[in-house]
Amino acid sequence: MGSRSIDMQCWKCGAELKHLLLPFSRYEECSTCKADLHACLACRHYDPALSDACREDRADFILDKDKANFCDYFKVNSKAYRKKDSDEAQAARARLAELFGEQPPSVEAGDIPTPLSESEKALAELKRLFGDDD
Repeated sequence: MGSRSIDMQCWKCGAELKHLLLPFSRYEECSTCKADLHACLACRHYDPALSDACREDRADFILDKDKANFCDYFKVNSKAYRKKDSDEAQAARARLAELFGEQPPSVEAGDIPTPLSESEKALAELKRLFGDDD
């Protein structure tokens, strides 16, 4: 079985990636932001509306949808990039932060926060609790 190539957008930053060889290696990364490309968020089967976020019934459950995985059912979604924030979403976050007495998140143009994995969230919470601000 020979290789073929595909053009796609990075699911995380939207960069145009040209002539990527298929099938992807588990270690394939975006040349711009270094996001893993063999990840659920870059797959045609990814559907956040489903409980396990995957339309492929036979696929194993993957916890970190943004990390590289070994899924045998991975199919490249060449248009996986979704603009992450809208004015409405920013306003909702600001109201939520205000409700809890926190500083509203400031998102400048081009500075869109990326979702954190469960382990990254736990580490951030530990650092916050123990005052480690490196």
